[in-house]
Amino acid sequence: MRVPYGLTVTAVVGGLGVLEWYGFTRGFRLNDRLPAVKLGAGPFVGSWDFRLTALVIPAVAIAAVGVWILPLIVERWRAWRAIGVVAVAAAGFALALAASDGWAAVIAPVTDTTEYWSGIAKAKPAGSYLTTFLARQPGYSVHVRGHPPGFTLLLLLLRWADLGSAWAAAALSFIGVALAVAAVGFTVWRISGPDTLRRVLPFLAFAPYAVWQGTSADAFFSGVTATGIALLVVAMTTTQRNVEIASAIGGGLVLGAACFLTFGVPTLAPLVLGLAWRTRRIRWVVPAAIAASAIFVAFALHHYGWFTGLQHTRMFYAAGTAKFRPAFYFFFANLAVLAIAVGPAAIAGLTRLRQSPVGVIVVGALACVLLADASGLSKAETERIWLIYMPWIAVAAGALATTAWRQRMWLGAQAAGAVLVQVMLVSKW
Repeated sequence: MRVPYGLTVTAVVGGLGVLEWYGFTRGFRLNDRLPAVKLGAGPFVGSWDFRLTALVIPAVAIAAVGVWILPLIVERWRAWRAIGVVAVAAAGFALALAASDGWAAVIAPVTDTTEYWSGIAKAKPAGSYLTTFLARQPGYSVHVRGHPPGFTLLLLLLRWADLGSAWAAAALSFIGVALAVAAVGFTVWRISGPDTLRRVLPFLAFAPYAVWQGTSADAFFSGVTATGIALLVVAMTTTQRNVEIASAIGGGLVLGAACFLTFGVPTLAPLVLGLAWRTRRIRWVVPAAIAASAIFVAFALHHYGWFTGLQHTRMFYAAGTAKFRPAFYFFFANLAVLAIAVGPAAIAGLTRLRQSPVGVIVVGALACVLLADASGLSKAETERIWLIYMPWIAVAAGALATTAWRQRMWLGAQAAGAVLVQVMLVSKW
């Protein structure tokens, strides 16, 4: 039985309204009654402060030019060039949003005492740091002890190369933004073809979640994981056996390494499985699994066991702020945050998934979200934690681009949503 489109829209809009109402009203009351939940702007982490200054003009200008130009570029240029331009535009937009509170605001999240860069300021060289990480984990900063040691090792490597400044650490986030756009765009192109890419690609440049991509390490994680998945997609779609093996190994290595950036990588399994189902190819699994396992073995040989690290992190998480955060409320509040972060076009695009060539990508990403939400390790802060899923959900907006005018209208709504969130919410990231 086919559900009428009007009924689908009504259900989505009505459900979203209830979700947002519950997330905000309950969040305000919860923060007032129990400040230890550390929301401030529940369900977001931060504080509400409307600040419309001239510093936001560059972000508005990038958005205005992009809304007009990007649809023309993706229509007329070759796919690779178009993907590159949109990736640069996305990174530039995220940077402009971050700088709308002044250049100091770009690195403020990096230098925060709870973050990675501050947490390794006095760390020993990478080799001894890794071998002693589990023993010394309780003494590190909140983000360092709450994640695998991969990102801190990367920062140590930058320090060894005399690039260990806060600006270098912040640059990794913007590199991650560009990587995520390029990898997701490439996946859409490879799975659904150039016509679908032209409708989807501009929406990867502008979305409200760009506010949290600015200087969040999770933006870098998003770029790395998306790159790994894109490499697996090459293995799923190529007709050349040597390319299949090489890209499967590359994807396995990248995703294996990503597991040591964030414990959330395994929750991306539904998306990968959905892509494999779409392509009907599974021969790549063995070389990819072997390559990923090699990363786990390499870390284990240096006395860091991933599962032991996860167990430690769950213990620290349960003993920290999370113990004040009710699981029932945050299961739904997280989804309310996600709906705002991916933007109105992505939400509207969900109503057209049945006709969308990227439906398998979006449904797979939504399954990842539900898996992460049910894990109990995502109580708030999902505006940054779930950045690894958001670009994959944002492609749903492509279903609305039935004409150039409609594409620009919805793209403008996405950009306006990002600017509105930036000028209203003071976030930690």
